[in-house]
Amino acid sequence: MKLDSTAAIITGGASGLGEATARYFASQGAQVTLLDRDAARGESVAKEIGGHFVLTDVTDESSVQAAVDYAQDKMGWITAAVNCAGIALGIKTTGRDGPHPLD
Repeated sequence: MKLDSTAAIITGGASGLGEATARYFASQGAQVTLLDRDAARGESVAKEIGGHFVLTDVTDESSVQAAVDYAQDKMGWITAAVNCAGIALGIKTTGRDGPHPLD
């Protein structure tokens, strides 16, 4: 996939899978805006990759809207959104008798 004309927002972009995705996208020529709760790390990663950072709480709709507005202002448009924010525990989803309930 060619990423050189991509303008992406990446939630959870300050660490883990989000950071790795942001670094890869940037290495392929994409414009990247990181959205994360960790301001120090997010700003550091954004600086290293030549991207942008905006402090964002993805559980707050107004925070996300402000981040999207910021990204559009900085990049001109958004062509991709990658959602890597949050953590989850690994659980078994299936067993011998079929799927386990996920609620």
